[in-house]
Amino acid sequence: MNKKIETTDYKIGSVLSEIIRPKIPIIFLLIVLCFAFFLLGFLTFFTAIFFIVIFTVVLLAMSSDDRKALEFYKNQEESKFKDISEGLNKLKTIIEAIKEPTILINENDVILIFNQSADKTFFSSIARDSVLNSENEIPTGLRIQTIIRSTLLLETLNLYKNSQKNSIEKIEIILPGEIDRSYEVDISRVPNFSKDEFNYLLMFRETTEVKKILTLRSEFIANASHELKTPISVIKGIAETLEKYGDEDKEASKDFLKKLIDQSNRAQLLIEDLLSLNQAEMRQHILPENEVNLMKVLDNVFDGLNELAKKNKIKLSKELEKKEYLIHGDENDIRIAFVNLIENAVKYNNTGQSVNIKIFENDFKIIFEVKDDGPGIHEDHISRLTERFYRVNSDIRNTGTGLGLSIVKNIVSRHKAQLEIESKLGVGSSFSIIFNKI
Repeated sequence: MNKKIETTDYKIGSVLSEIIRPKIPIIFLLIVLCFAFFLLGFLTFFTAIFFIVIFTVVLLAMSSDDRKALEFYKNQEESKFKDISEGLNKLKTIIEAIKEPTILINENDVILIFNQSADKTFFSSIARDSVLNSENEIPTGLRIQTIIRSTLLLETLNLYKNSQKNSIEKIEIILPGEIDRSYEVDISRVPNFSKDEFNYLLMFRETTEVKKILTLRSEFIANASHELKTPISVIKGIAETLEKYGDEDKEASKDFLKKLIDQSNRAQLLIEDLLSLNQAEMRQHILPENEVNLMKVLDNVFDGLNELAKKNKIKLSKELEKKEYLIHGDENDIRIAFVNLIENAVKYNNTGQSVNIKIFENDFKIIFEVKDDGPGIHEDHISRLTERFYRVNSDIRNTGTGLGLSIVKNIVSRHKAQLEIESKLGVGSSFSIIFNKI
């Protein structure tokens, strides 16, 4: 998570050069004199070399001011490097304390620092071996484009860098994926401790859930208003009829009351299904992490559904080995999905027919299957069965709310599973959920 600090060169070589350069004429003159004395025979070759070396050393040793300058320069650079390290460490501490995903980049879009929240949100989706080393450090040159693929973010960064304003730039980006995620991004300038330029701080606030809630609320109100209109109108009509003529015909009043109860139950069921669908859609992007035993879930719902099957004169059976079928999931969601599929198979089957439930597995998957030998569904309808409020054009199927399979679809999507539907008219239908095995 930490970037190695790029140290500033002390340039000691250039300082030494500055010290020696003024002495070059004197040293050169000494070499010429010693060479002349050598030619005249006053000095031997080795004596001349000795005098040159001793004189040069003494000459440089006398440059105490230059040596002090060099020492001062070194101390200044060390102090500057220490200040940079301390400043960067303080910045790391501040960024790590921010709850939202936060990333610091330089002028070239290279990532310098990011906090744990950013690591979990953006880096965890990438093969860590190819991005981070064993010490969790950012490799040199890793750019923000590698982690966050947003054209709008990059264009805004470039415009912000070229502008002179110091205010925080706010934008909203959408990152595509299995589920699109939206973020509000605050971009601000941060002084660079080592150079006369700026770094840029990016703070991300996820707005996926907020936007989804607003969209779902709007859709919920529209759908609920449309679907509840019919039963409420019927209830109102029956109530008005009973108010006017209820005392005149007791038998007719009983029929009206039965219809009133039926429509009330229909309205209640519709509201419950709308709430279940709303909850399923709101949590679709939250991956469940609990360990769930599918056999235990099925055992818990089977007895209650068996009573419904007996009432409808349907033979309900289950076929599975007595063992644990473990997945990562939400037990309540899985129970809702199981109940919806089994209830549909029982309610829409022909009297005297059967419904068989299976759980089995292969090397990587666990399959939950509900199979009936009922009237079947025409292939034209199969692709649309999971749409909201979609009902097959048949009187027996218009008794439902048209939301059950839509709820199942959202639950299946949240669990990264697959829903498979097979049906043939006059033969029966099969609904399967294919889970990933732990």
